[in-house]
Amino acid sequence: MTAQVISLLSLESFGQANSFVRCAPFLSNVNTFAAVYFDDRSLNELGKFDMVILDPDNYDASDVGKLKLLGATPIAYLNIGEIEIYRKYYKPADSSLFLSPDPNWRYCYYSNICNPGWQELVLEKRIPEILDKGFCGLFLDLSDLLSEYPSVRKCAVSLIRKIRDRVGLRNLIVDGGTQIVDKIGDNVDGLAVEGLMGHYDFQSDNYVMYSSKSWDRKVTFLVNKAKKYRIKIFQLDYASPADFRNRERIISESRRLGFIPYVGTIELDTVFMDTIHKIRKTAQRSAFDGQRR
Repeated sequence: MTAQVISLLSLESFGQANSFVRCAPFLSNVNTFAAVYFDDRSLNELGKFDMVILDPDNYDASDVGKLKLLGATPIAYLNIGEIEIYRKYYKPADSSLFLSPDPNWRYCYYSNICNPGWQELVLEKRIPEILDKGFCGLFLDLSDLLSEYPSVRKCAVSLIRKIRDRVGLRNLIVDGGTQIVDKIGDNVDGLAVEGLMGHYDFQSDNYVMYSSKSWDRKVTFLVNKAKKYRIKIFQLDYASPADFRNRERIISESRRLGFIPYVGTIELDTVFMDTIHKIRKTAQRSAFDGQRR
């Protein structure tokens, strides 16, 4: 039996036996990340990133353990701003948890984050299930809830602080929380921002790049908050796989600002290695694969 086979067998058995391999001490050493909200079995590829944000319903404790052994920090995606009706927790009759449908995403409804039932579901059901798999923290998605319903911001702050207590020393990153950063800055380890430089226009069904003037002010805001609260800024932007120039522009500008970038498609249904490898070679291969399918 070769050393490589022995190594692979050890990885398999150890991943199954102990999902709670020691997590990275914090996010200070994270320079690359990927957001993977679909079921992707290429753990060796995911393990090349410093941090991966995964849908926890698609991975078991063995997968989480393997990723840690490969050197990646696995963080679990948790949408607290929306009810996703395709999840096991969904109960059609419990309409008190709903506010309104998300116009851009089927099967998603803005959650009544002030509802004690929703908070209990998040704190007592979803989070324990996730942490039992050995994840090193949570990536909390508020979606557009705080923009659509400013009146629930106080409830969002309260829930995030409760989640902080629940996860303990594990990492906590909040996406969509710029409106409440001064209320939660001391309770989180990172702040994520989506569509800062490039976004997807649902109306025109196209990827659109912003001019630098349009995001200068927001960048200044984020840089100041990162320094004030000593948190990392994770930038999740969107661009066409074949748009080499703008993908490279987003990554280089983000790094210049001290942010940690990842550029994906709006569905986040492909793992792009742009932040690790040369962007043109990777994007060309992804575009070709998409055409072939």
